[in-house]
Amino acid sequence: MLLTTTLLFVSHLLVAGAPGAAAVPAVGIGNPMAAPVVAGRVVTELEKPLPGVVVTIQGTPQATSTNATGEFLLPLSETKSVLVFKCQGYRDQLVPVVGGNSLTVKMYSVAANAPAESAAAAANAGQSKVLNFAEELPTFPGGESAYRAFVRQTAHYPQEALDKGFSGTVFVSFVVDEQGRITDAEVAKGCGHGLDQEALRVIRLMPWWNPGRMAGKPVRVSRVLAVPFVFRQPD
Repeated sequence: MLLTTTLLFVSHLLVAGAPGAAAVPAVGIGNPMAAPVVAGRVVTELEKPLPGVVVTIQGTPQATSTNATGEFLLPLSETKSVLVFKCQGYRDQLVPVVGGNSLTVKMYSVAANAPAESAAAAANAGQSKVLNFAEELPTFPGGESAYRAFVRQTAHYPQEALDKGFSGTVFVSFVVDEQGRITDAEVAKGCGHGLDQEALRVIRLMPWWNPGRMAGKPVRVSRVLAVPFVFRQPD
């Protein structure tokens, strides 16, 4: 099931006598010993896992987002840091952390009298409320491999970022409606140099998804995709 998906765009500079370079999806993880790491889980006030929460380190560009079970893993720039948790429909949370520790963070709805358990009732009533979680989350048609193939065919490394050898991660939020259409796409956390616009363009070009469902009925569900662009020169 495709939830919060991370794609790695790898682009190489052209070298003398070499054929044109291409951007292809890949997976890469840095040396886990290079920096302290904090792991954790984000839940609602009803102790239900909360996917799609953007987690950043205060005062730095480092960021990640929670997966389908509300879990996240984030390298710290310093052993002691402050994490910032943001999610549509929930109050922001600031949590001091120490590298190597694990934590559970509870997010509270901004609606004073709209607890999470009302989601099923809203779905049954046919309301168009946007949910952050559903019993069946939206999925890209064809699954993970189809999504990667779509990005491989659609995405281009921005020339501005190429010229500067710039890397960065763009977080794009959007809503999958009851029919599976992508709506309200916007950059939740960007890094400039043309990467924000390219990530947003790719998300807006996605085909209709399989919609999320609550109590067997399709509902509107918000999603967040983390799209890292990594620039690497050829060896």
